[in-house]
Amino acid sequence: MAIKFNPILGTFLVVVATVLLYVSDAQGGRKEAIAGGWKPITNITDPEVVDIGKFAVDEHNKEAKTKLKFQKIMKGESQVVAGINYRLVITAKDGDSPHNYLAEVWDKPWEKFRNLTSFGECKLEN
Repeated sequence: MAIKFNPILGTFLVVVATVLLYVSDAQGGRKEAIAGGWKPITNITDPEVVDIGKFAVDEHNKEAKTKLKFQKIMKGESQVVAGINYRLVITAKDGDSPHNYLAEVWDKPWEKFRNLTSFGECKLEN
């Protein structure tokens, strides 16, 4: 005896499962991080992260014709997308005066692609 697939019943089951998952999520049933969300960078002294910070300052200097000097990364977050987005708070010197800057860099290392998407002065929040 062969079992036959009923397309109407299959569609109904998919709709019911989707509704149940949606309701569960809306009621706070899902507590884990959402894929693609921003996650803190735990090791801000990692050479790769520092390299991204230096790249951000260098690119900003080229684009804005400034002479900022990279000092260190204060904190950062990363987001997995089609590559990795980095959001870094960077300390850089403008002459003798250090300032904090918020930089976002999109990195796709397998393509050797790196792009500064934003850079601006910021106040560091505690």
